Amino acid sequence: MQADGGHNGHGSPEDRFSELSALLVGPERTQLADLQRRLDDPATRAQEVGAVLAEAMRLHGRDKSLRKALQGPLEEILAISVRNHPRLLADALFPIFGRAIRNAVVAELHGMMQSFNLALEQSLSWRSVKWRLEGLRTGKPYAEILLLRSLLFRVEQVFLIHRQTGLALLHASAPQAEARDAEMISGMLTAIQDFVRDSFSGEGGDELETARVGPYTLLVAHGPQAILAGVVRGTMTPKLYPVFHDELDAIHVEQAAALAAFKGDTAPFEQSHGHLERCLLGSAEAPRQPSAVAVRFRRALLWAAPALLVAGLCAWWWIGVTQERRWEAYVARVEGEPGIVVTRFGGGRSGHFIEGLRDPLAADPMALLERAGFGRSRVAGHWEPYHSLLPRFVAERSYQDLKGSIESRRIRFRLAKADIPPEQEDAVADLAARLRSLFASAAATGRNVRIEVRGNTDPLGTEKLNTTLARSRADSVAASLALYGVPRERMETRGREAAEPCAAESEAARMACRSASFHVVEVRQGS
Repeated sequence: MQADGGHNGHGSPEDRFSELSALLVGPERTQLADLQRRLDDPATRAQEVGAVLAEAMRLHGRDKSLRKALQGPLEEILAISVRNHPRLLADALFPIFGRAIRNAVVAELHGMMQSFNLALEQSLSWRSVKWRLEGLRTGKPYAEILLLRSLLFRVEQVFLIHRQTGLALLHASAPQAEARDAEMISGMLTAIQDFVRDSFSGEGGDELETARVGPYTLLVAHGPQAILAGVVRGTMTPKLYPVFHDELDAIHVEQAAALAAFKGDTAPFEQSHGHLERCLLGSAEAPRQPSAVAVRFRRALLWAAPALLVAGLCAWWWIGVTQERRWEAYVARVEGEPGIVVTRFGGGRSGHFIEGLRDPLAADPMALLERAGFGRSRVAGHWEPYHSLLPRFVAERSYQDLKGSIESRRIRFRLAKADIPPEQEDAVADLAARLRSLFASAAATGRNVRIEVRGNTDPLGTEKLNTTLARSRADSVAASLALYGVPRERMETRGREAAEPCAAESEAARMACRSASFHVVEVRQGS
């Protein structure tokens, strides 16, 4: 008897199919699932790519496609890194460029100190006076003429030496210079360089740049693969340093492949012989020993220089003190002037300034500068106007106001009449009061004045009649003013002169001509 649903103990058809499927494609399913998991997991995928990337980079020499594909992204990443983190790149490149920059600065300072020492040595000699006159004549700086005339030197030998092996690659000599064995010089220089580097430079890796032996100076310019050494006789100019370095840089560019592949053959370097010849610089002028008289004069001048300096400083101090005293005296003089109030002043050797208040009737402070010994261009003055209440200025202003008022008055007359009309009596009385006040103000200001009464007529009538009428009108006004208390002896009358025509364009103008006018005359003492 069989159990329910049984198939002879072998299970259902679905189970048997699943079992068969597992036997036939089970391994492939497992592999596909594992592959899908690896593709879906970024960490696993990155780890697998990293494992093969190193091998791909090693094989890039045979396959250029990887280099081309990575060039753009790497350049972009480097640009972003430099822009966002410049300090990081600077720290990374400092070991490479720091030493080169330091050596360049040291060489420049060394050259500057040499130039300073030479200029100091030559500054107190007759030759320096001649060179300064030459500079004034030609327009060249004194320092340039000093270098051209006083730095007597000659580069006699130049050697190009391979840095790694120490072998001489090229040699050039100046005309009539004693020839030297290039191999011996290069070997000696290499030994000295090794000794200096091992004994003194420490971890900095500094190189020997100059050495002096008797009248000769050894100048050495260092490059990545070669050394350019020069033997200089005499006083070496600092300008040789950039010349040697520039020519050595040009040789490195021109002979880069030959220097890198050097195995002992110096023939390829012959084409660079011109760079060595351009280093054979110098001055042909022979040095001259100063005479005994020149030596004694220079010593006396050295002793006299401090005394002259002290005398100059004392003169400079005395001039400043004298100028300051004159300025203080000028300020005191201005402050003592009536109608002037000084509010601020100051200055120094370059110029002075003074400010304050000034009555228009007071003296001009700037006009007092010449008496104090100052030019107007060296003193800046600013004065605000104000009215002083000093009696002198009050009286002066009163006098000027009365004078202007009196000279603007007119006493009118009727046609062909010399008598004062009744309507003009008030004007005559007011004028008399102003004249009395004018005499008082004039006396207060030290003046002696008189009044000139002028008679005028219109152009109608004959000249003879008008002249008589004008004089009668002036006499009539003077008599009337005398009745109001104006001293008759202080008034002078005269008629219209022929040279004083009166306008007659209209009746109003002719009426204005029929009048008497007044003029204040200041009488000098004794006249």
